[in-house]
Amino acid sequence: MALALLLLLGQFGSGLFPEYSPTEGDAAMQEEVERLLERQIDVNRASARELLAIPWLSPILAYRIVATRDSAGRISRIEQLRLVAGMTDETFAAIRPFLRVSSRRTAWSGSFVSRVSTDSLEGGTTRLRMLNRLEVRTGPARAVVLTEKDRGESSPTDFLSGGAQIRMAGTRALVGDFAAGFGQGLVLSTPSWRSNLLDGPGRTGPDVRLLSSAGEGSCLRGGAVATEAGRWNLLALGSFMGRDARLNEDGTVERLVGTGVHDDSASLAGRGAVHEVTAGLGAAYRGERFGAGFSAEYSRYDRSFAPAESGSSFSGSDLLATGVNAEYRKGDYELGAEVAASSGPGLAGSLEIVGHWPNFDSRLALRGRQARFFAPHGRWSGLVNGRDRMDASGRLKWHHSGSSVSVSGNTYRDYELDSMPAKLELRFGQELGRFDLALGLGLRYRLDKERSRTARAEMGVRAGRTTTARLAIANVYPSGSESRGTLAVLLLTQELGPAEVGLAAARVSVDGSGVNMYLHEPGAGRIGSSFSSSVSCWRLSAGCGVRLGQWLRLGLKAGCAWKPQPVLDGAAQLEVASQ
Repeated sequence: MALALLLLLGQFGSGLFPEYSPTEGDAAMQEEVERLLERQIDVNRASARELLAIPWLSPILAYRIVATRDSAGRISRIEQLRLVAGMTDETFAAIRPFLRVSSRRTAWSGSFVSRVSTDSLEGGTTRLRMLNRLEVRTGPARAVVLTEKDRGESSPTDFLSGGAQIRMAGTRALVGDFAAGFGQGLVLSTPSWRSNLLDGPGRTGPDVRLLSSAGEGSCLRGGAVATEAGRWNLLALGSFMGRDARLNEDGTVERLVGTGVHDDSASLAGRGAVHEVTAGLGAAYRGERFGAGFSAEYSRYDRSFAPAESGSSFSGSDLLATGVNAEYRKGDYELGAEVAASSGPGLAGSLEIVGHWPNFDSRLALRGRQARFFAPHGRWSGLVNGRDRMDASGRLKWHHSGSSVSVSGNTYRDYELDSMPAKLELRFGQELGRFDLALGLGLRYRLDKERSRTARAEMGVRAGRTTTARLAIANVYPSGSESRGTLAVLLLTQELGPAEVGLAAARVSVDGSGVNMYLHEPGAGRIGSSFSSSVSCWRLSAGCGVRLGQWLRLGLKAGCAWKPQPVLDGAAQLEVASQ
């Protein structure tokens, strides 16, 4: 598993830990990947829609996998998926860790995960982050209970979530806490869809799922029904949820607060201060090549919004957003689009084009909104201080016989916060037997700040099937100042029977201000963790995952950064899982 994850992280540049502070969507994506690795998808039982839970898997490949399985009767080895039309070696390596082949059926299955971490052992219990998730399946039913504590919060169950789902023929019914997405996500978008790490085509049909991470600021609480009738997919949902808010002196709402962190008197006072009632509908048709859909969401608040900046902010208590979307597939191409309007009044639109050829992959996405387009559960969930904006992202990659060259870029790294940098990157890769080499050159810029040039070189070597070593050197320097940042890191991983051990040693050198250096390192979880520093330091960390018997796995992580005084951090994760 360790080797597969290193390959997975290498396929997507920064991997699952981007070089900036993660958004709520990024955290949701990381948690979803961790959950899928804990409970891999059985390729012989999964539908195409269930396969689409795998990040970076396109709808075309998901349906082709199901068609290949059905025509063969069953899949006996995961390697058979290499024969699926359009399946490249890169894509297979990326989805392989999430899949399994099982020949047995059990009446009950489930998993329990408990994780605790801290960025400073000297900070005591208030610095702890805690997550507990229990999932149980039996036949067509599934239930999830989730608790979470952020750093600075006093209660280990500051966020408590639960939900249940039952599947009957082509219908799924959910009760409890859930997330919903539709089309390109302008009106309804799950947290993971809003992640900057998701680089793939949109989905025309509806997607509704129980929470696997703490989406305190955007989840829905109530019930939903999603059904498939031939080529039609229908969705209906209802929710009643308390939202954190900052209030004006007269009791009206200045703005909603979506962080979900309650670590001071102000955040505790605004906890659940506004009650939101939401109703949503969606309908989608999916043909062989063409698909189309419609979605609508109505939200009503028990307090009226009266922000100080009313010209580009939502005012009042009632909000309606609707959207229509379409997709077209032909050969190696996919085209998706959505147009939406809200009672702001405001408009938004999205267009995405994806192409897959034997040695080339390409993607282009354009999204835009008017300042008064408001959809509280969509891609742009903010209701105050909106802006007219257009953002774009794209990637072109050539790969052949272990060699690859890619060019990627985007106008806004985050689709809500202008403080996040845009990025243009050129990346070269080469595999030479047990060795792999990568070189990345980039340019980042902010709207009102200076540009930064980046460079990163990596070399990896595999010794047999159980040992890997990777050396990376990175450099960041703003073009208009004397500030500089340099990082050198050595990462070693070793599989020892049921144990996976990882060691990382790094030197961070920062001159000046305004520079942060990020590195991926071993962690208590399966996907590791990240570390960042804005000052010079030495960093040493170790992570270990041990499988005890068939059902139990224990993960431990310890790290120390000398800044110059030593700062200790650590994490532990316990998993109990039955497939």
